[in-house]
Amino acid sequence: MRYTLFIIIEALLAICAYAQTDSLRMHSTLYGFGLANVLDSYLSPYSYKGIEARIIRQTERRTRMWGGHISYHTQIDGNASYTKNPAKNVKEYAGGIRYSNAWLYNFDGMGHWHLAAGLAASGYAGVIYNDRNGNNPAQGKLDVMVDLAGQASYRFRVGRRHWLARYSLAIPFMGVAFSPQYGQSYYEVFSLKNYDHNCVFANFVNMPSMRHLLSLDIPVGHNHLRLGYAAELMQTKFNGIRYHSYSHNFMIGFTKYFIRL
Repeated sequence: MRYTLFIIIEALLAICAYAQTDSLRMHSTLYGFGLANVLDSYLSPYSYKGIEARIIRQTERRTRMWGGHISYHTQIDGNASYTKNPAKNVKEYAGGIRYSNAWLYNFDGMGHWHLAAGLAASGYAGVIYNDRNGNNPAQGKLDVMVDLAGQASYRFRVGRRHWLARYSLAIPFMGVAFSPQYGQSYYEVFSLKNYDHNCVFANFVNMPSMRHLLSLDIPVGHNHLRLGYAAELMQTKFNGIRYHSYSHNFMIGFTKYFIRL
């Protein structure tokens, strides 16, 4: 299964190189702030709640594949959170970066509506740090996934200008992830080389997760002000360790279109 996934990712990256030959159509940068709820039973049995900051950078371009119906999307999504336990006497810090490449088939000719669906290859690297734990104060997060991806948008006119409402969804489908066993220290894994199924097969059953982004593009001069809401609902259960990270962020930024809406 791991070799099959490796071949799939290599094929997607090869397609990526071809997809980048066409000119850029859209570029967006969003900054957000909101709420976070984080649980990692490797560090603590309690959910930690607090605040989160997030930045999302997106690009989108049409390619020549399948008669011009395939679009190539990249996204860099970084987050950092500061949370506390229910008693408010222990702090936990979490953060990470996810990079994804998506290839979506565009269903053109639907009037004001536009739909697209396809696959994405994404990778995440992050860390959670608990300021009370002594032997195991931190937990690393690492995964490489093939995601199911989709997008729906609606174009409408306000006065003489076009506005655009957009909704994007990504669902991790299958991949590989790193996880220690419950109670296994990182010293055992990396220094003593005591491997214990620390590379796990991740899928939509043991990693039921979703990432949502709802946005509205408002024309301002030659650019567009983008207002949005980002929700990341990540869950895993690997090697006896339960983890979730639920975040809700209000996003604001600017979008540049190189083809008129």
